[in-house]
Formats: sequence, C-alpha cells, structure tokens
Amino acid sequence: MQPEKRDYFDRLAAEWDSLPRPPDWSRRVDAFCRSAVPPKGRRVLDVGSGTGLLLPFLRRRFPDVLVVEADFSLAMLRASRDMHGERGVARVCADALALPFPRRSFDAVLCFGILPHLGPAPAALDALWRVVAPGGRLAVGHLLGSARLNEKHREIGGPVAGDTLPPAAEAAGILAGLGAVPLEACDEPERYLVVVRRADE
Repeated sequence: MQPEKRDYFDRLAAEWDSLPRPPDWSRRVDAFCRSAVPPKGRRVLDVGSGTGLLLPFLRRRFPDVLVVEADFSLAMLRASRDMHGERGVARVCADALALPFPRRSFDAVLCFGILPHLGPAPAALDALWRVVAPGGRLAVGHLLGSARLNEKHREIGGPVAGDTLPPAAEAAGILAGLGAVPLEACDEPERYLVVVRRADE
C-alpha cells in the first residue's frame, strides 16, 4: 500500500464518521452484514474496517462472533477503539494484500466500502479469498454502484483518483475463477454487492 494513501486515510480518520451518507445507510449496512455472515459463522474478518462502521451491526445481529478488524491506517483503528471499545473485537494494523492470518481461517470476510483502495482487484480479491474458511463467505459491498463510485473518486482526486471498483459481475467472475461459488452480484446506482461462498471440504 502506498504511503501517501495511508497518510490520506490517517488524516481523514477524525472526520470520517461525519462525512455524508445516504439517509437509509444503516438499513443497507445491516442488510450487507446479514448477507455476508453465514448462520453458523464464528470468526469474522472486516478488511479495511476503518472507524468500525460495521461493528455495531455485527454485534447486534451476531452477538457471539469474534470480529477481527484489519486496516492499514492505525488512526482509523484507534478511532474504532475509542468509539466501540474492546468487547468481542480484535484489531490488526495490516495491508489487505498481505494479511497476517492463516489460510482459510475466517467464516466470513467482509470488505465494505474499501475494495477500490486495496490495489488491482484481481490481487485484492485473491488475498481476501485466501483466508475464507470452507463453507465461509466473502462479501464486497458499497453504498454506490461501480460507475458512480468511480466517478466520485475521480472528482475527489488526490491519492484516490485512480481507485476503481470493477463491475459486480466482473468481481464475481474473478472470484469464480479462484473457485468461489457465486451467491449474489448486484451493481445498481446506489447498491453494490458481491457475495461468494467457499464450498465445504
């Protein structure tokens, strides 16, 4: 991960949760978490967790799971700790392309609002898929579809100007090529979701 991008997100950490969101964002985030975690999931990895947006929803819907938040921005992880505490969560500062976890170790790997920032989609999805356990799921979600999000990044400029989200069908195809079983792929103006499953072994 480029140092300038890490610096960019470190600087944004303090104001991240005050940035504009759609009026129904909480309902949509809750729906993402419901789709992402299998019924018997016990270990959940939130990649690019930022300030912990998903954590309250995961705690409410899946009170017995261990959530591991991984982010390359230490400032974001500290903001999550300050807002949400330590109960039921572990935090790891790490690059998503070099996750420090054993292969196939998580029942659910969640990647919400972050995939474009991780680097080329094939490499990023391969790195995330590596840690999905048999029977587990990998879910990628955004509050905007790929076309709108890519336009937004171009408008913002700076370190994120070239960060692009592939169409959902393309992302699902990349994961299918890695052996994933597609469950859902949606790419609408205000909704992006890709969910895949690793077959039981």
